[in-house]
Amino acid sequence: MAGFVYNLPCENPNPKSLFQTFVDRVPLLNLHATSDDSSRSAQDDERKRRRKVSNRESARRSRMRKQRHMDELWSMLVQLINKNKCLVDELSRAREDYEKVIEENMKLREENSKSRKTIGEIGLNRFPNAEADQIWTV
Repeated sequence: MAGFVYNLPCENPNPKSLFQTFVDRVPLLNLHATSDDSSRSAQDDERKRRRKVSNRESARRSRMRKQRHMDELWSMLVQLINKNKCLVDELSRAREDYEKVIEENMKLREENSKSRKTIGEIGLNRFPNAEADQIWTV
C-alpha cells in the first residue's frame, strides 16, 4: 500500500467511520479465500494454463510457417542463381557468335572489294576503248 495517501477525517474521528473509510479505499487482496474464490482461482489457473499451451502451439505453428517460407525463399534463390548462370552463359555464347559473324562479314567485304577491283581491272584491260565494246555488242 506504499504510495497511497488517504485523506482521513481529522476532526473527531469516529472509529466506525475510520474503519469504513479504510475498507472503502483499500483493495481486498489479502483476504482469505472462500470455497467460491478457490474454485474461481482454480478455474483461472486452468484458463491460464490452457492459454499458455495454446500460445505455445500457436508460436510453434508460426515458427514452422516461417521456416517453410524461408525454405521456399532459399529454393527460389537457388533456382534464380542457376537461371542467371544459364542466361549469362547464353549471352556469352551469343556475343562470341556475334564477334565471329562481324569478323566473317569484314572478311567477306574485303573479298568482295578485291573481287570488284579485279573484275574492274579485267574489264578495263579486256575492253580498252569503246570500239572494242562495239565488236562484242553485235
